[in-house]
Amino acid sequence: MRRQANSCPSTRAVWATTSAPGPDLGVLTASVEADVLVVGGGIAGMTTALHLAEAGVDAVLLEAGEPGDRSTGWSGGIVAPDYIRHTPETIRQTLGAASGERMTRMIGGSARAVFDLIARHGIDCDARQDGFYTPAHTDALVEQQRGYAAQWWSRGYDVTFVEGGETRRLFGVERYRGALRFAEGGGVNPLGYVRGIARAALRQGARLYAESPVAALEHDGARWLARTPEGAVAARRVVLAANAGNAALHPALHRTVLPLHVVQFASAPQEAAQRALLMPEGGALTDKVPYLFTARLDGYGRMISAFPKSFLLSGPKAHVREARRRLIRHFPAMSDPQIDFMWEGVACVNTSFLPELYDLGNGAIAIQADNGRGIGVNTQLGIEVAAAIASNSNEILSVTPRQPHPIRFHAAATLLPKLLMTMAYLSD
Repeated sequence: MRRQANSCPSTRAVWATTSAPGPDLGVLTASVEADVLVVGGGIAGMTTALHLAEAGVDAVLLEAGEPGDRSTGWSGGIVAPDYIRHTPETIRQTLGAASGERMTRMIGGSARAVFDLIARHGIDCDARQDGFYTPAHTDALVEQQRGYAAQWWSRGYDVTFVEGGETRRLFGVERYRGALRFAEGGGVNPLGYVRGIARAALRQGARLYAESPVAALEHDGARWLARTPEGAVAARRVVLAANAGNAALHPALHRTVLPLHVVQFASAPQEAAQRALLMPEGGALTDKVPYLFTARLDGYGRMISAFPKSFLLSGPKAHVREARRRLIRHFPAMSDPQIDFMWEGVACVNTSFLPELYDLGNGAIAIQADNGRGIGVNTQLGIEVAAAIASNSNEILSVTPRQPHPIRFHAAATLLPKLLMTMAYLSD
């Protein structure tokens, strides 16, 4: 029996109902030693632990909850090998030629890293490498996107510009006049993805502990000591990969990111005939409208989308109305969409809108790389950080580690993303 469209959808992330069960990880209940301690069981932490173990480095990972809790399991699952605010050319101007090209290689190759990892370890996560699109809604943006495609293509990436008529066929949407297409992008079930990485890490010998939050982290002059409610880990190196939780682990990370609160939702499964009208060739999209729109179909035919929270929309009923309004506006074929799942999440935004590695001294490093591009970038950085530790060289790193600097007037600045999204909502 179909639920009425205006009733309350499940507040669980849809991925919790469609993912294979994760590995049964124990709680840390003893004092142990390791070469490297990784804190955080999301994509960055699990990928780091896996690749450390593959390199023969003794690694222990501590997760406060279960693998994929919070940011990973809250995400929309889009794999987007693209910048948010930059292009290959503008990043050269920002970082310099050598550093800019290293960053572009990392960003451009991030989707390939995800799908290669899935294939190599046989991860069951509804992986769909069917393209990532950034549609253009104005003639000026069409010209810009054509230029961006040329920048990527000249560097060897399968990035093209899709003209307006083809865009309308691909998305069933009239408002877009073309789209940048990253052929290696796509989507995954993010919770299934990180659970699969965890299983692979265990097979390689990594020691993973769940429900083991770090209550204190300190350096005694020779090694790091992390205390949990029932145990402790001593290690010579530390990787902090707890996303928003990093700030609670090291004082230098206080006030270094801004929160972008997002409402994610999933529709009821669409019939095959309707799917053919919506996104007949699959793919995932995130447009460039200030009140941005994102969409993709999962393997069950559910439309997965999201909208940023604003000061003008409050409460479950308002959020359901907004989700339905957005789907109806963007997809004429969805005249009466039913919302089955709706959950809230937080993306941690660096003011640079670029991934960051923070050097905390004494062999500790922090990965801070959400920014709405977390799946691909955190996978790639986890691989690189593990390789840098195993080789005792930072030459492999695409992001140069630097000291963290707090955001000025942070308390007020935390309101800025929501304020900007309120203005964007009004303009929409």
